[in-house]
Amino acid sequence: MEQKRSMWKENLNYGIIMGLITVVFSVLTYMFDLTFKTWIVWPSMLLSIIVLFFLLRSYRDHYNNGYISYGKSLGAGVIINIYAAIIAAIYIYLLYSVIDPDLIDKSLAITEERMQARMAQRGLPEGSLDAIMERQAKMMTPWFTTLMATISSIFYGFILSLIVSLFIMKKGNPLLDEVEEEPKQ
Repeated sequence: MEQKRSMWKENLNYGIIMGLITVVFSVLTYMFDLTFKTWIVWPSMLLSIIVLFFLLRSYRDHYNNGYISYGKSLGAGVIINIYAAIIAAIYIYLLYSVIDPDLIDKSLAITEERMQARMAQRGLPEGSLDAIMERQAKMMTPWFTTLMATISSIFYGFILSLIVSLFIMKKGNPLLDEVEEEPKQ
């Protein structure tokens, strides 16, 4: 009887690898005080694309005999990013609640500075900033920050998987190629 393979189990190790690389990058940005720099998004995105490319290629070659459809590659990429987001969420919660609880206050201060600059450009009244910052302060908890980071990580992981899967998909000729049912060891 044919044994059904689970895409979730097959991608667990890849998700752990992606998650650990994400955490290491986050630790480095925290150590070098780059957490709130806006330009750090681009190296982070580039690193994610490169790592996802190699993980999906490894998945294609190891579990799918070198062939994979766009949809299956996209699914694997999303699963990898879900696992990575869970690992990163644990780190983010520990960072904001245990490692550096003052990071929330720093985040609020930077947000306030940026909002003041925007409001000054647009000529909006100062009172509206106070109301916005009051709402922001109520929401900025370690749990909320972790939840938002997890949701955005999964969303951006989906977008990156859409792009990377274009380069990973590889279809073979089913009439000429012998398809193995068991994964390579």
